[in-house]
Amino acid sequence: MILSLTALAWAVEDLSVYVETPVGFVELALGGFPLIEGTVAYEGPIADDGTQNWKTAHHYRGVSVAAILEAAGDLASYETMGIVAIDGWAKRLTERALSGTSDAGVPILAIERNGESGEDWEDGPMLVFLPEDERFSNDDMLNALGADLAHYFGEVPSTTGMMVKGVTYLIPDYDGRSLPLQPETVPLGQTSFPDEKILSVIRGDAASSYTLEDVEAFETLEGAGTFTTSTNAEYTATYVGIPMTTLIGNVSAEATVRVTAADGYSMNYPASQFQDTSEGTWILAYKENGEYMPFDPGYFRIVQVGDDTPHFSSALSAKMVTLIEVLGSYVNYSLTVTGAVERMFARSELEEGIGCPCHSNTVSVTSKGVTSQYTGIPLWRLVAYVDDDVFPAPELGIHYNDEDFNDALAGGAYEITLVAEDGYSQTVTSDLIARDDRFIIAFKQDGIFLDPAASGFMRFVYDDSVTLPEGMNLRSVKFLTELLVDL
Repeated sequence: MILSLTALAWAVEDLSVYVETPVGFVELALGGFPLIEGTVAYEGPIADDGTQNWKTAHHYRGVSVAAILEAAGDLASYETMGIVAIDGWAKRLTERALSGTSDAGVPILAIERNGESGEDWEDGPMLVFLPEDERFSNDDMLNALGADLAHYFGEVPSTTGMMVKGVTYLIPDYDGRSLPLQPETVPLGQTSFPDEKILSVIRGDAASSYTLEDVEAFETLEGAGTFTTSTNAEYTATYVGIPMTTLIGNVSAEATVRVTAADGYSMNYPASQFQDTSEGTWILAYKENGEYMPFDPGYFRIVQVGDDTPHFSSALSAKMVTLIEVLGSYVNYSLTVTGAVERMFARSELEEGIGCPCHSNTVSVTSKGVTSQYTGIPLWRLVAYVDDDVFPAPELGIHYNDEDFNDALAGGAYEITLVAEDGYSQTVTSDLIARDDRFIIAFKQDGIFLDPAASGFMRFVYDDSVTLPEGMNLRSVKFLTELLVDL
């Protein structure tokens, strides 16, 4: 059979499909596409005695599924394409089946059957296959889709179940999740993410919201991970994202982290899961194999990555994450810095600050023969908030402008006293620490947040490479709570 491809001036009212792209849903009206037409008979389940079960042939006219996907733009890589009806009935097709080169023939979304459409035929748009011999057999289905994606009546193959009526969505790697009746859409051809806040994090009484650009400013981690898909296939990918410990901060292992998706689905995780790095690091990923993740399974997804490509359960991999909440005990510690003005930095500001590479630094510190890597905020950058009346507005949080640090005053060697919660203190001079990132207020040791019971939430340390002035014996300060700048 030769399929006729005709650019008919034929309008199809109120028929459109939503295609999920890496930046959101696009809506495509089917009436704007050239139409393919052809006749096909479907084979139902074969009887126990081997009697074939061919259904009545019908003539269909519709739009190539491949043409719709091409019009939607770059969909990145996917294993299968979900063809999903408004009532949730769905089938998944491989790229080979979508191409029209398999035994199943060309898959179309039919909008007309035997010359009838609209109120006369309400099953459209309907997924229909048009093989060249006009007969879609069970063997054709199995050869084209494989046993996992084929349809079965009981345990017997049946092509009739591949007819998806009322197709409304085309979803890459569809996993059965509920879909909105009228999704928010982005303009056709949009290739970048919107500027609005798409992720919120609530820690205690503090709430923060981020755009994708904000998220990318955090310290990120790239690595590979593997999980088992809904078709029992092993799927390995390379992800880029933020360590979950960066987002939840220095919380107790007994705390609960609640993660909520865009569709309202939520999961609870023990904070200890994200703190355990023995098998890999849990991250909130926004890129997969070098591409920004689409709305499903993105914009954000929780995955585990590591040098040994850890295998994690897909049940632990929350998708479409929009909200992260830290529940349970949460100590709202702070750091007070007093000089020309007083500035109190809240816990959320400090922990967000060390999450951004432009704000933080890592130094090597050797104690009792053991060298550790401490990560924190350079001391001089915190002093810059209070050394004069030039400083960022408090509502900006940790926000650095290099010119805010007063070099002229620092040259006068004023004293900076680092005070612990029990009153213990150490003093440095401004000329020693001026614009030197080796002196830090540390929050992490070897990549892990400090143990509040052993070191407090903050600790003053400095790099082994620092040469102190003769006679100065500068020690670390644990349980740090306050900086006093004597101008």
